Amino acid sequence: MKKKQTTIISIILAILMAFTVTGFTGCGGDGSSGQGDKTVTDCAGRQVEIPEDPENVACLYATAAHMMAMLDEEQKIVGCPNGVKSDVLMQMKYPEITETATPHQEGSVNAEELLRIDTDLALVSFSLAASEGEMAKLDELGIPYVVIDYTTIDELRTAVKVAGEVFGKEDKAQAYLKFFDDTLTMVDDRLADVDMKDAPSVYHSVNEAIRTDPEGSICGEIMERAKVEDVSIAKGTLSTGKNAYVTLEEIYNWDPDAFIANEYSVTDYILSDSKWSGLTAVKNKNVYTLPVGATRWCHPGSMEAHMGVLAVALQFYPDRFKDFDMKEYTSDYYKEYFGLELDDKTIDKILAGEGMRMSNSPVQ
Repeated sequence: MKKKQTTIISIILAILMAFTVTGFTGCGGDGSSGQGDKTVTDCAGRQVEIPEDPENVACLYATAAHMMAMLDEEQKIVGCPNGVKSDVLMQMKYPEITETATPHQEGSVNAEELLRIDTDLALVSFSLAASEGEMAKLDELGIPYVVIDYTTIDELRTAVKVAGEVFGKEDKAQAYLKFFDDTLTMVDDRLADVDMKDAPSVYHSVNEAIRTDPEGSICGEIMERAKVEDVSIAKGTLSTGKNAYVTLEEIYNWDPDAFIANEYSVTDYILSDSKWSGLTAVKNKNVYTLPVGATRWCHPGSMEAHMGVLAVALQFYPDRFKDFDMKEYTSDYYKEYFGLELDDKTIDKILAGEGMRMSNSPVQ
């Protein structure tokens, strides 16, 4: 064991010496930037010196990988969460995603793995960046890191812009944001005269039946833009925190008009488990699964919040979208912004929210 530890320490020291000789400095260093470096301001407001053209990028947060795919930079991903590797559209876009490393698990950064994959840039979340111990590992290795994260729709816009600056794809990022805002405006226009007093009350299950939306969450914004009452926010959850967990008793007290879930197995569970059978929405079969594309459209970490707003609005106000072809809109969206030509079967799966996650093996 001592011999193994000594070997790892030697490797780290060698890397540090190499960085010192070449004049490379990480985001925690005080030296001047090396030739070919550039400075960006990340989502945490930090000014970070990064390579002009990063080649080996470790995405220590799922959203960063999805944004790289949108920017056509997915081939530079050398590490990402296991969940990203199971995304069907990510596998279509970049089959090699299944072979990449997983240098961050259960809140811990694996420094040895980052060294093995020759990481020259890491993309991280707010919560990981707030961990001094974990970020010290990157600083000690001289690996710059950029925070690409958000908790609101406005912050999501900023995150897309930051990602565009990191990879020199500002035009592509701006094009995506134009579509993002055009979609939101279209929904706003179609629902402009909807009185929120008449809005349906909806309970949103986030991956788990009793996990839902806390006040101030991006999912709450999605529901508000889609003109539905998010009951966990409107009535006030007894549970608090970033991930709000509630009790079945609370849900019975709220007795919402409908349930929406971003995991199809949760929809099946709510409809089939007898503990939920007394709820009005369950009796009336008003339990729906939200679409799942590059991301789960109505998830706190989804970069596709605009599509989430559209899907929820379409579900509860179909009369306002009689002339609207959701399949065509979805197909065009993924073709234009992710470079994916999707057949009808795949579009149907996306809109049904089922079959878009699979084992970590290449798409056949």
